[in-house]
Parts: sequence; structure tokens; C-alpha cells
Amino acid sequence: MKGISRINVKSPGWFVRLYRDGKTISKFFSDGAHGDGDSNKSLWEAQSYYQKMQREYPAKPKPPFYQKPLSNNKSGYNGVCETYTRTKSGGKIPCWCVSWYTSKKLRSKSFYFHDEQERRQALKEAVRFRKMREAEILRHWQNKKKRR
Repeated sequence: MKGISRINVKSPGWFVRLYRDGKTISKFFSDGAHGDGDSNKSLWEAQSYYQKMQREYPAKPKPPFYQKPLSNNKSGYNGVCETYTRTKSGGKIPCWCVSWYTSKKLRSKSFYFHDEQERRQALKEAVRFRKMREAEILRHWQNKKKRR
């Protein structure tokens, strides 16, 4: 059961834990205090409490992609990384790679460059392309949310 765990130590019972906005809501329902050693009664109490806390503190929907770049991101933009592709002869062609998900499938597009000026221009194009994909994903996500 999500958010409810069985604890079998000195005083056996059910432990309820719920995370909201960086805070933890928790409560322990011992078998002894909730029904003379009957684990079914304490489980029922724990489930009722969990449902009550879910109604009081509803979960906020998570956006479909990170808002801030991850700590290991070197480009400074979500979904954009600098990499290279190999030619048939084994040479490297540098590029900015943009990645995004559509219907649970990973997609990507590369923006190639050869010198520093092209590198800056390719980064601008890659970021613009990523922002277009993000806007598309958000529209799809919001429409999906409205249908529920």
C-alpha cells in the first residue's frame, strides 16, 4: 500500500507517511491502541488517516519536464547537451543535441557546428528548438489534464 508500512517490533502497527511541499506528514497506528492487538483495525485506521491527509493536502501535479537544469548540465539549458557524432571514417563532428519525450518515446535532434561562431549559433538554434518542443509538450499535458 502506498504510504502505509507495517512495523513489527516492540509495539507492532502501521506507519503512515505522506510527503507534501517538502514536509513529511506521518502517524503510527499501533495494534494495541487501535483494537486490542487486531492488526486489521489498526490498518483500517491507518488507511482512513492516509485518505484524509490526501484530501487535506492534495498532491500538486508535476510538470512533464524539469524546470531547472540538472546539476551535471554543462550547457545551462534543459535537454540540450554538447556532444559529437562519428563519421564513417571514424572522425568526430561536434554538435548540440536536443532531447525530449513524446508519448513516452525519447526523441532527439542534432545541431552541427565546425567553429566557435557556428557553435554559438547552433546553441541558439538548439535552445529555440527545445523551447518549441517544451511549449508543445506543455500544451499536450494541459489538454490531457483538462480531459480528466
